[in-house]
Amino acid sequence: MTDAAPASIRQPTLEVQRQTNRSTIDTMVKGNRWVRILGVAFVMYVLAHVDRSNLAMAAPFVRKDLNLTPAALGFATGLFFWGYIVLQIPAGRLASTWSPKRVLLVLLLLWSSVSLTTAFVHTPLELSLNRFALGLSEGGVLTCTLVLIRNWFTKAERARANALFLLSLPIGPMIAGPISGLILSYSDWRWMFVIEAAPGFLWALVWWYAIDDHPHDAKWLAEDERTRLVAALATEESATAKPRGHWLSALVHPSVLLLVFYNFFALMAEWGVNFWLPTTLKESGFSIGVVGLLSALPALVGIVAMMSVAISSDRLGERKWHMIAATAIAGLSLIVLQMTSGGTLPLVICLTIAIGAFLGRFGPFWTLPSEILPPALAGAAIGLINGAGNLGGAIGPYFFGVVKTHTGHFTVAFAVAGLSLILSAMIAIPIRVGRRQAE
Repeated sequence: MTDAAPASIRQPTLEVQRQTNRSTIDTMVKGNRWVRILGVAFVMYVLAHVDRSNLAMAAPFVRKDLNLTPAALGFATGLFFWGYIVLQIPAGRLASTWSPKRVLLVLLLLWSSVSLTTAFVHTPLELSLNRFALGLSEGGVLTCTLVLIRNWFTKAERARANALFLLSLPIGPMIAGPISGLILSYSDWRWMFVIEAAPGFLWALVWWYAIDDHPHDAKWLAEDERTRLVAALATEESATAKPRGHWLSALVHPSVLLLVFYNFFALMAEWGVNFWLPTTLKESGFSIGVVGLLSALPALVGIVAMMSVAISSDRLGERKWHMIAATAIAGLSLIVLQMTSGGTLPLVICLTIAIGAFLGRFGPFWTLPSEILPPALAGAAIGLINGAGNLGGAIGPYFFGVVKTHTGHFTVAFAVAGLSLILSAMIAIPIRVGRRQAE
């Protein structure tokens, strides 16, 4: 007969086991830079994307309440990007030389406040000023986060790290579309902006607690991993060409200028397609609730494309051609759309492939500036590239709106967007970057 352990002994043993399990989980989550840095940044950028894109879901209702033509709404939307480009280079430079954590905290609080005030606009002028202010407050968010990722992940990890963070781009619409559709089904567009702005203020507290600027600042990181990571990043930095002359010289680097024009034409197409996608689907006969669900479909394809392209890019140590291939597929899908006989099914399929493929480019694309330039210069260059791209984003929605106003449909606009993506892929071909051996 086996003697059973007394209850007084068994109970502490079970409690120790539970504490050990909790400690292990706590270490895996809080002490894992992939989870902590990318996870917190991911949620932050999802919130930013929701606050910048939810106007697209509310567009039919905003147009009616404010008496806006499609061209006028496209113009107001485009003003977001004019505000967005203002802080790109200053924020990137400040993040590189001071603190991406603190710059991003300020921007998070600013854009949440501005997004909240969208609920109180009553005239086309107020909407235009609000969208400009939202762009101004979100300007630099992507740039500073890419600098933060550069501080935390090695070259062999960076495309995957960028892609995991930028999954917020497809997941943002997946969340915003259905939630916005649900709110709009039971309430009005003004409450939609109030409800969707609130989480940003709460996440600012998480951001301040969880994020550190560099691995050597992170007391939550295991000492052996911190030592290894700091040493690896220092080795990579020492092998990078040292900056010559003033930091502004990075802005006229030939490869940086090619990336500037590439991103301009690519984002001109992307934002035109993305902003008017819900309107296009609604005019095809779908209810606003179904539009919200269908708007999430390209995001699902984009998630698969982003991770597949990023994993391949890191494995092969190649960036440029992965980016070009994804961009070209997006453009070809929009051109193929012009060859179909019409109908909702070809429309949904072609737009889903186009948006999904376009999202696939982001991992290798945003890895390129950090491999072309040393860390002290990469922030300003990323700011210029992102700012120029979003200048294209200012033109895209307005162009789509003008085409809709004069022709009654988006056919010509989709064709031009396809050609713009093909052109951007061709512009990227001469970019020169050293090929890293796969590690």
